[in-house]
Amino acid sequence: MIDRRTFLKLSAGALVLTAAGALTGCGDTVIDKTSGVAKIGDVTFICATPFLGGGDNFALTYCTEFTVQNNSAERVVIKPEDITCIFRESDTEETLYFKRNELIAAPGQTVVYNGSQKFYLETKERIPEKNSPGTYELRVRYNGKTAVFLYGNNGKNVTGRVE
Repeated sequence: MIDRRTFLKLSAGALVLTAAGALTGCGDTVIDKTSGVAKIGDVTFICATPFLGGGDNFALTYCTEFTVQNNSAERVVIKPEDITCIFRESDTEETLYFKRNELIAAPGQTVVYNGSQKFYLETKERIPEKNSPGTYELRVRYNGKTAVFLYGNNGKNVTGRVE
């Protein structure tokens, strides 16, 4: 079995190679079938399966590899306050807040934000352990619309849509 650290390194390496191929004209980003995809205009957002954590008197966390594929002629800038996540369980709803810098992608650029180093959300308060297996709804506002990514209890994939 592969440990989490090795998995993260391998995943990051694969995404960097994919992004490099997209930047050099060798094709579009390859999207893992477990990732959610949402397209707003000429900008595609790709959200991989998250690494969840927290509960048992810790802040609830949501880390993932998040890709911005900018095929537009304009620079994409997404501020931290435009990225939130809503955790839902039968009797609970908690909001997780983005804890990193703004997301930026130049025209024609594909940028991969890798997990806890670049794409990380958490609750402001500590959460009881019972709340960790709920449904997570990641919301990214861009250009007057919202890319929504849903990750549920099945733990297998993320779905994406635009509102």
